[in-house]
Formats: sequence, structure tokens, C-alpha cells
Amino acid sequence: MQSIAKSAGERAAQTDRDRVVSAEVVSAMRDAGLFRALQPARWGGAEIDNAEWLDLIVELARECGSSAWVYSVLSAHATAIACFPVEAQTEIWTEYPWAVASSAVAPTAIARRVDGGFAVSGKWSFSSGCDYAQWALAGARVENGEGEAPGMIFTLIPFKDIRIEDDWHVVGLRGTGSKSIHVADVFVPEYRTLPFRQLMDGNAIGALDYETPYYRSPRHAWAPSGLAAVGVGIALGFVGKFTAYARDRKILNGATMGDLDTIQLKISESAAEAEAALRILKANTAEAMAEVAATGTLTIGTRARCRRDQAFATRLCMVAVDRLYTAAGAYAIYEGNSMQQAFRDMHAVAGQVVLNFDAAGKSFSRVMMGRVPDDMLL
Repeated sequence: MQSIAKSAGERAAQTDRDRVVSAEVVSAMRDAGLFRALQPARWGGAEIDNAEWLDLIVELARECGSSAWVYSVLSAHATAIACFPVEAQTEIWTEYPWAVASSAVAPTAIARRVDGGFAVSGKWSFSSGCDYAQWALAGARVENGEGEAPGMIFTLIPFKDIRIEDDWHVVGLRGTGSKSIHVADVFVPEYRTLPFRQLMDGNAIGALDYETPYYRSPRHAWAPSGLAAVGVGIALGFVGKFTAYARDRKILNGATMGDLDTIQLKISESAAEAEAALRILKANTAEAMAEVAATGTLTIGTRARCRRDQAFATRLCMVAVDRLYTAAGAYAIYEGNSMQQAFRDMHAVAGQVVLNFDAAGKSFSRVMMGRVPDDMLL
């Protein structure tokens, strides 16, 4: 990963301008087997430990937040594919063992029941990694009979049936190419669908064939940690960038910024926050996996705590970056400066709905008080 991360860093500014991760970086990750890190071993995947996966994301994000985000999404979705019926897994990974699915999980499309499956139509925004994916993991609301509340399902749709809309013109994480995708009356066979709650609760039919806990764990107890790890890597990289800048930057009295006690303390505090955030992510993920291995499930308390900690770790990283970005002064606001790009990317990470501390914190508190959380991500 070290050489791939270095290559991503060398291309980070271009990735930002192109609004898509470098094809060379994606090819290098594919050739190294990184997208198969969480893929089941029976399909040729590595099934690595969650902590090792987080380390890969952090190392990449130190150099390029967008490259790390796309890697996190595409690699994590291998575990979602593994939750679908074996017919879907066979179709996807027999034809192309390296196949990955981009994100389109919000149930914004409509699925109509037809013979043998569903006809799906609609649009999804924020499909991170769609330029390099063969499939989309796409959420939909099922049209039921009159007066019935719509059910929700996940579907797997090949990109040959999808139209990509190039509308990703944003401030941060520009290089993720998280464009909108469209389908119009696409047939999805029953075996390429999964009830929404089965994937979220960790009891999907495909997952029962695997022993590794993250296949059988409630999804948002661990998967968003990969997105939060992007923030950790950005923050750790920012500490390094700022430290190098402050060490040599002259101030009016002839000394350097690095000679100032206040600057030294800011560096230490930001470094501690970023490192603490990674420890939090690793600890709560390890504890969740141990609980699944021992009991087969997670309590609502553990699920709420994991959500809380993912969001809190992200907030720690944003505070760490903001402190140093402000201290860097006018030098850091220039286009082409890696600190301003990292600042933008960090705020884009923190804007992801699953990493919003207000929502996650509220859910945790409600569980602690014995109330029912109104959080569909738990």
C-alpha cells in the first residue's frame, strides 16, 4: 500500500481537478488485490481483519482523501454482495472475480413487483466509485398495494443498465466522482434483491454461509468506520503537512513558526486527536466483532455506541484539521496548496450523513435512557 499511497499523493491535485480518482491508482489497487480485502475467501478474497482494513484506508487518506474514500466504499461493498443469495454472488464473482459495487444505498428509487423480481426506476445521488464499478448496490422502495406502506430493499444492478450523470461539482472530495446514477424500468431478478433490514441487522441469507463476523454484523456497527478512517488519514496527513510548513516558515522577528509555543501545542493537540480517533474506531469495531462472534448479534446499545464513536472520531479529526488550517494563515488558502485541499476534503467527510454526530449522538442517548431510537441506520 505504501507505494500506491505515494502514487495517489503525487496525483492528488490532478485527481481533485479531474473529479475522479486516477485510473493508474485504481489499477494499482486492483492489481494488488486491495479491493478484495473484505471479499469472502471462497471467492478469492482475503477476509482481512477490520483493523488491518482501517490501516489501509488511513495510509491512503494521508496522501489523497478522494482515493481513500473510493477505496473504502468499493472494498466494503464486497461484504454487502456476500449477504445476497448465493446465486447473486455466483453471477457477480464467477464472471469477474474482481467485481466491485459502487454506492447508491439510499432508497430513492421505486421497485415494482413483476414476474420473477422487480422493475426498478429512479435516481440515486452520491454514487462514489461509479466510474470504476461493475455493479451498484442500490436501495429502492417497493410499490405495494393501495394503502400499504412501502417496503425497502437493496438491489444489485449492473452498470450496463445504468446511466451516469456527470453532476459531481462540489467543494470537497471532488476526486471521488460521486455522481448521480439513473435507471429506467430495469429488471432485477429476485435473487439480486435483499430486504433492507436484513442487511442492516446482519441476518441476511448469504451472510449465514460465512464465519467472519463482519458479514453477520449489523452493517452500520462497523462499515462507516471505513469512511471515518478517511478523516483520520486526512487529519494525520494534515499534521505532517503543517509540521513541515511550520518548521521552515519564517515570521516577522526572524524566527520560524515552529519556534512558537502556541504552534507546538497546536501540533501536539491535533496529532493526539487524530491518533485517538483511530484508536476509537479500532476499539469499537473489535469489540463489536467479538460480540457478534460470541453471541451471533449485537445489542442495540453496542450498535448505538458504534454509531456514536464513528461520528465522534470524525468530529475529532475535523477539529484537528481546522485548528491547524487556521494557524497556517493566508499561505494555506491558495489553490494548489495541499492543506486547503485536505481542509475541503475533511469537511466533506464530516458532511456524510452516517458520520453526523447530532444524529448518532441523539440515538445513543435515547438508547441509554431506555427509549426507542428513531434512527433507520441502527
